[in-house]
Amino acid sequence: MNRATVWQELIPSQKLSNYDIHMGMPLSASESEQPNREKTLAKHLFEESTFQCNNKYKQNRVLPSRHRKRLILKNGTVNSSVQHIAKRSQRYLQDIFITLVDIQWRWNLLVFAMGFILTWLGFGVVWWLINYAHGDFEHIGEDGWEPCVHNIKSFTSAFLFSLETQHTIGYGSRMINEECPEAIFIMCIQSITGVMIQSFIVGMVFAKFSRPKKRQQTLMFSRNAIVSVRDGKMCLMFRVGDLRKSLIIGAHISAQLVRKKITAEGEVIPYFYSWIDIKCDQTNDNLLLIWPTICTHEINEASPFYSMGAEDMMKDKFEIIVILEGTIESTGQSFQARSSYLPNEILWGHRFEQLVSYSKETGDYVVDYGKFNNTFEVETPLCSAKEYIDYQNVYSQCGASPQFSRTSSSLAKISWSQMESDYSHH
Repeated sequence: MNRATVWQELIPSQKLSNYDIHMGMPLSASESEQPNREKTLAKHLFEESTFQCNNKYKQNRVLPSRHRKRLILKNGTVNSSVQHIAKRSQRYLQDIFITLVDIQWRWNLLVFAMGFILTWLGFGVVWWLINYAHGDFEHIGEDGWEPCVHNIKSFTSAFLFSLETQHTIGYGSRMINEECPEAIFIMCIQSITGVMIQSFIVGMVFAKFSRPKKRQQTLMFSRNAIVSVRDGKMCLMFRVGDLRKSLIIGAHISAQLVRKKITAEGEVIPYFYSWIDIKCDQTNDNLLLIWPTICTHEINEASPFYSMGAEDMMKDKFEIIVILEGTIESTGQSFQARSSYLPNEILWGHRFEQLVSYSKETGDYVVDYGKFNNTFEVETPLCSAKEYIDYQNVYSQCGASPQFSRTSSSLAKISWSQMESDYSHH
């Protein structure tokens, strides 16, 4: 198979129609001129494709007016609510501890205050009834009368005695004696109830403060994801970093793509989840967050972005959900941090700035988090990864490999110097 046949198979026929395979040369031309004709054809085809793709990209630079709403907010919160739950209150009350941990602090404070006040009032009524049944209110100040509880003259004094009993304050003016066995029993019940309430509140407050959910406040995901070429492959990348010095044990990064899907039966699934392969250098999806790390998704044949160029990705509707899981070194608790990227948050043709440097004065590595979200433009093809691989295959058939040259232009152009040198001997 000659090289002209290769071009006809890899390049659409409508593009080849703009150029003669032999570039206007007679068919009887010598075979030595064939490489030059193919080299010129390849150059024209690539320039035309780049020009058209760049014009479309510039014309559609304004973002679409409507985008898919976020499922996961930038701070990791799930953007969802529930409705029409049967016996909702009963279900939440059956799991009262987790309910109190999840609700906001103002409701926690209200529950704490109401819990104490209601128990004080409830046992205050019990103490008042005990003295009333014993007839102590009719013999107030009478010599020789032994009341159940001394110095309870009204409901107010009964409420104060209830508060002192529950919290073991004991001012000394109100006290119980052995005159009423039921009073001794109620005192034991109230003391146990007070200890249980305080223990429950202390445990709940500790659980609320030590929730793994708060750990993600010191984990950072880059504001934007980027698409550029790394090691000759189109890659989608984002950066993740940990602000604390205590390391995360068993850190694991993963990503999911959420987009609409139509099944073979015609069923429309508006939010279809699919996993995206994520690697961090050569460590697969395992992280050691000594400093911020760039996580990479290679856009290959198995990638959902394989046939999407810059314009296609900008117009599409999807959401990339990033999930970081691990164990907190200081507490041993597992946690999960989340973030997401929409199409308008993906920068095509960018790279992240380096933010780690070595300080000779202190002898340690310095991480500048002021550059965490900084990117800069690099030469990157605007076509899809599939088209880019097709171009690479064409160049390999011609005996040359495309190279990138950084210029002031925002376009990604392939260096033809190597191709020209390969054919110079002809």
